[in-house]
Amino acid sequence: MRAAVIDVGSSSIKLIVGELEGDDIKIIETLKNVIPIGKHAFLKGKVPQGIINQTIGVLEKYKQVLQELDVEDYSVIATTAVREARNRDIFLDTVFRKTGFKIEVLNVGDVVYYIDSFLSHSNKIKKAYPIREKNLLIGELGAGSLDISVMEKGNTLMNIGFPIGTLRLAQLMAGLDGSIEEIYGAVEEYIEHEIKYLQQMSPKLNVDDVILIDENYSVYLQNILPNKRRDSNFFQFKKSESDEFLARLRERNATEIARDYKIPTDISETIVGYASILNSLFKLTNKESIYIL
Repeated sequence: MRAAVIDVGSSSIKLIVGELEGDDIKIIETLKNVIPIGKHAFLKGKVPQGIINQTIGVLEKYKQVLQELDVEDYSVIATTAVREARNRDIFLDTVFRKTGFKIEVLNVGDVVYYIDSFLSHSNKIKKAYPIREKNLLIGELGAGSLDISVMEKGNTLMNIGFPIGTLRLAQLMAGLDGSIEEIYGAVEEYIEHEIKYLQQMSPKLNVDDVILIDENYSVYLQNILPNKRRDSNFFQFKKSESDEFLARLRERNATEIARDYKIPTDISETIVGYASILNSLFKLTNKESIYIL
């Protein structure tokens, strides 16, 4: 029994194919193509025809892979960039006519629902952490937004999205004038302004832990902090590590980060935003570490 998901994200399009193996899911294929949908949608408010054509080309390739792997059960989803584009309907209609894929555009509540469902039912997470016994603030960070869910012993109390994705922050920094210190200061102020509501709410919420879900950046923590070994895909990250992580990135531009730490260019251009958001999340808890999944 096989199933697949195609994720039309803000900075890339991804395909994941899995099949049941006992009570678990075995991943049998993953593909990723960098397509800068959000770069245009966030800056100019629409997705240009050239990017739509590139998207169609990638989806046609993925469609062929699904046929080769005999996968009939699949979903095609999109998030922030497509959701916010002024020509969203044209984008969706063109993709459907050319590929036959009907894209489901997820809102913040949808994203949080799937995340909470995964955390509540994943056997691997249950063995590593008592999800249903804790009050949690869970963040899912993407290129376009930071989506937050607050869970009380397995039940969702609230969810909210903030327009502080890593790509948005990179675009903000590129448009600012001033010294490096002034630019980073402005970015930190911007992030704090956006999550001020949560900072005010966190004492009332009585949060035990903060969990940051991230699939794009955390795998490169080892490159930047090589003395800190992490064998698990669910681990604690200390405030002191977060400070060092951000400080090392601030010493270099995107080209130097890619070269010195052997990080792909599309990641090196936005990882400073990730580090800044990660650092800001410590202000929502009195703990010395947060969990990264």
